[in-house]
Amino acid sequence: MIPSMFRHLVLCIACAIALTGCSLSKVSPAAATVGSSARQIRLQSSPIPPTSTREVAVTGAMESEPTAQAVLNKPALCDDDESDRPARRARADVRIDYEAKAAEVVQVIRFHNREAAPLAEIVLDVQTNQWEGSFALLDLTVNDLSADYELLLNRLRVELAEPLAPDCWLEIGLRFDLHPTEIRDGLRSYRGFFGYSPRQLNLGHFLPAVAARLDDDWRIHEPVGVGEQIVYDVADWQVSVTVEGAAEPLTLAAPGAVEPLGPGKWEIQLKSSRDFAISLSEEMSLATIQIADDLVAEVYSFADAQINANGIRLDGAEHVLGESEKALDLFGTLFGGYKRERFVIVQGDFPDGMEFTGLVFVGGAWFTNFKGGPRNYLTLISVHEIAHQWWYATVGSDSALNPWLDEALATYSEYLFIEKFYPASRNWWWSFRVANFFPQGKVDSNVYEFATAREYINAVYLRGVQMLHNLRVDIGDDSFFNLLRAYLAAGEGRIADPILFWRQLQPEERALTQATRSEYLRVYDDHSLFVEPEDAEAAPELAAPEESP
Repeated sequence: MIPSMFRHLVLCIACAIALTGCSLSKVSPAAATVGSSARQIRLQSSPIPPTSTREVAVTGAMESEPTAQAVLNKPALCDDDESDRPARRARADVRIDYEAKAAEVVQVIRFHNREAAPLAEIVLDVQTNQWEGSFALLDLTVNDLSADYELLLNRLRVELAEPLAPDCWLEIGLRFDLHPTEIRDGLRSYRGFFGYSPRQLNLGHFLPAVAARLDDDWRIHEPVGVGEQIVYDVADWQVSVTVEGAAEPLTLAAPGAVEPLGPGKWEIQLKSSRDFAISLSEEMSLATIQIADDLVAEVYSFADAQINANGIRLDGAEHVLGESEKALDLFGTLFGGYKRERFVIVQGDFPDGMEFTGLVFVGGAWFTNFKGGPRNYLTLISVHEIAHQWWYATVGSDSALNPWLDEALATYSEYLFIEKFYPASRNWWWSFRVANFFPQGKVDSNVYEFATAREYINAVYLRGVQMLHNLRVDIGDDSFFNLLRAYLAAGEGRIADPILFWRQLQPEERALTQATRSEYLRVYDDHSLFVEPEDAEAAPELAAPEESP
């Protein structure tokens, strides 16, 4: 089954090239990057002889597919046609056994070296390998030839036979099996975006991606239980999903452009995205709302989202749909327009929420505990995850080292939503969301400094919103929202750091915000934060924005 899948995928990509040119434990900060001390170490080399994959892809296919000759006529690896395309593109064929809750995947990643120096290795971020038994790599190739690799926890290092020169590209082929774990109680349940329940299969962060390049290094962090540690650059994704073994017709929740190809078959295209996630269920129902001519919001929920409270029927999915319309409109006005045609919210069978590009999960408990009105976590978490479409999906950051850049901004966006649509609940929000927890800590802490999630949330999220609100008071509403819009514009498509945020302050605003910065930040002085762009040695080196064709 797998060899035929791989042959089919290689043929599809080869033909496209020929015809179109490819249209909770405390960890010290020093442990932030995976090294020899990783808790799980797996060393592997490609188990298939060097020529076998190529023979399957070419010789085997040529008997029935004359166009397979295109595999032998691939364009030069420094073809000029690639220069104006995204540096990261991925094509995957995902075959899911829904009953077994397992998947077989064949994936091809095209990576273009946009740096000034050659690269001797390529490093992939493999999030699913952090859980024992969840990821099994069966084969890896570089430009159709078998390659040596080293897999350490979530870090897959691929050795190149020859360095990849600047402005040149290569293709990494992967074949692997996935076995998500059941969503149960405890800390692991918070990672239920890659897991299954009796009624739902979630696949988030399940496709390997080329790691982000920052400061001439591959940026991958060691996973820990507190916070998130993912740093993703944008990529274009094209994913075919085929599902078998379902007792009932399946519903697929997915971002981007989704084309049904028949029962249990879909083709999905998602451009300029930091990730790729889907959810499948035999029991989910869909509700939609047309927000604008070019934007629709969708909510996928279960029957228990509809409840009776004191004899009144409440529909949590309908509530979320209405609040999402308000939030998308408000944030588009305050920060900058939402640039995708669809936005998807999924009721997740795991606690809390989780953001992805174009799709977010909101924990099922918030739906089943909904009592009406805005004063609840169903409203706030939904709005929070929607805000991540700006503070994560649009302007990215290092969620391990600078988590406040997305989490504090997303949490403060909750308050902006309440302030706009439910002004009588402003004091309630500050009490319910912030003051009741008596937050302490420095906002610019990293995730490895906390022993518990509560300490992390208090310092980064809650002290973060206090800092942002004080900044707003310091410089006034107009200047504050200009700051946010300027930061979004400067960081769009990039992986930003705090200096990029603070540099958007006008010179006269720096003095006005000095007291706030000194109260909430460890690094707050003007020399450290307001580095001039021409200072090449001190200025941060941001990942270059990448545009889709």
